[in-house]
Amino acid sequence: MNNRLKYGKPLLSNIFRPPTIVLVLLLLSSLAPIFAQEAPVKKGLIRFREWQYALGASLGTKGAGADMAFRVRPSWHLRAGLNYLQGSFGQQQFDLGSFGLSDNTWLFTGKIRQHSAEIMIDYAVLNEQVRAVVGLAVHPGNRINGTFVLRDSVQFNEVKIAPEEMGQIDARLHYGRFASPYLGMGLGRMVPWRRLSVCLDAGAYFRGKPSTDLQATGLLATNENNRQKLQDNLQNKRIWPALNLRVGLRFL
Repeated sequence: MNNRLKYGKPLLSNIFRPPTIVLVLLLLSSLAPIFAQEAPVKKGLIRFREWQYALGASLGTKGAGADMAFRVRPSWHLRAGLNYLQGSFGQQQFDLGSFGLSDNTWLFTGKIRQHSAEIMIDYAVLNEQVRAVVGLAVHPGNRINGTFVLRDSVQFNEVKIAPEEMGQIDARLHYGRFASPYLGMGLGRMVPWRRLSVCLDAGAYFRGKPSTDLQATGLLATNENNRQKLQDNLQNKRIWPALNLRVGLRFL
């Protein structure tokens, strides 16, 4: 009798030969997705009681802010928030040559108030990591007040004029439009998959034409031409860029 199983080799060594192992692995790999399926992703509108929420805290050019974000569809998020920006500036240096004044260095001191309440819609362009953002912001009573004075004396022919003699310009910038649209892009998830997320948003508010009020003293008071150039240039500042860093906390 010709026994194909040689003495000393276990029976299992013949069963699990390389061709057999390959066939078994292929069978298991084909059955694995059946037993390891995840919950199907809903493609339609998510019911309100199934919305996912995240509380966000932000800091950036809009000031300090807080918002609530909702995932209303797999790729769509809705959020509403408040921003607070109020402070003062002291001894900031500017070159006002592009605004119609001399190329000398000017010192700016002023106050800014830019509070806002906004509602935003985020659409996930790439796996919720890249978002397109549109929204509308309300700016109640926002304004910027500032004073411009020359940093150094100015030489006119043989005459040297000190900054105090030259005078100063008091400017006030106010946007009359109560609400302004927003357009931008974002990186990061608004509603985290786990617990925390970090987002970076960049965009711009379309504020419309501002109203300006200028008052000058000293020799600048008689230089109406320069004052008018400054006012005309300030009125062209209709777009406010915004850059914001946000940390989100998911609690549902």
